[in-house]
Amino acid sequence: MRKLLFFGLTTLSITAMGQSIEEAKQLLYYDRYQSAEQVLQQVIQQKDDEKQAYYWLTEVYLENDDIEKAKSLLEPNATSLAAAHPLNRVAYGSLLLNQDKLAEARAQFDAALKESKRKDEAVIKAVAKAQVENEKGDAAYALQVLNEIKEKKTDAEVLSIKGDAYRKLGQGSESAKAYMEALIKNDKYAEAAFKLGKIYLTQKNTEMFLKYFNQAIEADPKYAAAYYELYYYYYFRDVNKAKEYLDLYVANTDKTVEHQYMTTDLMFASSKYSEAISGANAILQQEGEKTKPRLYKLLAYSYDASGDSTKALEYLQTYFSKEVDSNLVAKDYDLQAKLLTKTGNDSLALQSWERAIAMDTVTEYKLEYMQQLANWYKEKENRSGEARWLGKIFETKEDPNNLDIYNWGLAHYAAAEYNAADSVFGLYTAKYPDQVYGFYWRAKSRAQIDTTMELGLAIQDYLKVIEIAEKDVEKNKSLLLQAYGYLGAYEANVKKDYPAALGWFEKILAVQPDNADAERFAGILKKWISDGGPK
Repeated sequence: MRKLLFFGLTTLSITAMGQSIEEAKQLLYYDRYQSAEQVLQQVIQQKDDEKQAYYWLTEVYLENDDIEKAKSLLEPNATSLAAAHPLNRVAYGSLLLNQDKLAEARAQFDAALKESKRKDEAVIKAVAKAQVENEKGDAAYALQVLNEIKEKKTDAEVLSIKGDAYRKLGQGSESAKAYMEALIKNDKYAEAAFKLGKIYLTQKNTEMFLKYFNQAIEADPKYAAAYYELYYYYYFRDVNKAKEYLDLYVANTDKTVEHQYMTTDLMFASSKYSEAISGANAILQQEGEKTKPRLYKLLAYSYDASGDSTKALEYLQTYFSKEVDSNLVAKDYDLQAKLLTKTGNDSLALQSWERAIAMDTVTEYKLEYMQQLANWYKEKENRSGEARWLGKIFETKEDPNNLDIYNWGLAHYAAAEYNAADSVFGLYTAKYPDQVYGFYWRAKSRAQIDTTMELGLAIQDYLKVIEIAEKDVEKNKSLLLQAYGYLGAYEANVKKDYPAALGWFEKILAVQPDNADAERFAGILKKWISDGGPK
C-alpha cells in the first residue's frame, strides 16, 4: 500500500452526484477503500459524465497497490477522460509514476495544472499528493505547486501535504511544524495529529506518539489508522488494551479478512493457542491458496506452544515453502531447530541454529542461539562442540565476564583438549589475576599436558593457587589439598628434594589432620630423609 495521505473533507462543487463523490472521499480519508470503490462505481454507472469519479477510483486502486485495475480503468479511455477533467490527468500521471514513467507523468501533471489555470486547489493538491506518495515522486515539485495556493486558501489539508513533502525530503522539523500548523487551522483534522504521532514513533518517543495518536482519535473517533497504531503498540505490552483498540479499528473500517488475521494474531499473543488455531483454520478454509504465508507460521508457533511438535514442524515447513526469503527471520530458524531436535533430526537442527545465528543482527539474540547450541552439545556429551560455541560466545560478547571464560575453558578440559583449556584459562588469569580458579584450572590443564611432571608446567600455577587460596583456608581447603599434593609429588619424584616434599605433605596434615595418604607419604619421606634416600 502507498503511504496513507488522504484528501480529507475538502469541498468541491456539490451536485447530487458530487455529494456521492464527497462520500467516497470521506471513505478514502477513513481508509475504507472497499466502500469507497463501491460508491464510485455507482457514480460512474449512474452518471457517466461525472468524470471526476475516475480520479478518485484511481486513488482507491493505487492505495491498494492494484496497478492493473488502475490501468484497466484509465488506459482504454485516457484521452477522453483527460479532456473531461484535469483531475483525470492527475490520475493518469499517478499511474505513470507508479510505472516509473517519470517524464510522461510530469507532462500529465503540468497539463492538468495548465488546464485548471493553476487556480483549482483540488488539482494542485492532487498533483502534490501524487508526487509525495509515490516512491519516485518529486517532493520539491510538490512543495512548489502547493505554494501557488494563496495563503488565505491554505487549509489544514494543504499544510498536511506540505508536511508529507518535507518528511519525504528528510526535513523532520519542517514536517512536524507543518502538521502542527494544520492542527492550528483545524483542531479536528485527525490526519495531522496522526502524522505527528508517526514522526515521534520513528523517534521512539513513546510519550509523544501516544499523545498524538490519542489526539487524532479525540479529534475524530472514526479515524481508524490511529486505532491501528495503538493496537499494534499494546499488542506487545498489554493484550487486553490491544483488544480494545482492535475492536475499535474493526468497527471503523471495512470488513475484510485482514480483521480475522489480526484477531487470530491477538489470540496467539494472549496465549490462547487453541482459539488461535481455530481462527487460523477458519481463515485457511475460507482463503485456500490465497492464505497469507504468515498464517502457517502462526499455526506452527501455536502448535509448538500447545506441545504438538509434529504439527508445529509441519506448518513451519509449509511456511518456509510459501514465504519469500526476505520475510524469514532468525527466530523462525530457531524454532525449526528446536522442533527438529524433538523429532530426532539433529544434523538439520544444527544447520537451522547456525542459520539463525548468521541471520540475526541483534547481538542479544545471536548469543541466545549460540548458548542453545552449546547446551545441546553438552547434553549430547560432545564437550568439544560445546567449547567451540562457548568460544564464539566469548568472541561475540561486547563485555564477556569471568563465567563466560570459565565455562569455555572447562568445556575444553572436559573434552580432553588440554592445550586449548590452557590457553583459555590463561585468558582468565590475565583478566582476573586475583581469582584462584583461573590458576587452578590452568594448573590442572598443564598437568594433563605434562603427565610425567618432567617439564614442571603446572608448578607456577599451583604455587599461585596456594598464594591466593591460603588467604581463606577454610573456603579453599579442597584446592589447597590438591595443590599441596601435586607439589609434594613433584618435589619427591622429579626434584628428589625430600625435605621440600615433606613440607608440602605436612601442610596437607595441618589443614586435614586425618588425611591417611598424606600421613603415609609423610612417614615414607621422613624415613627417606633419615636413610639418605629410598632403598
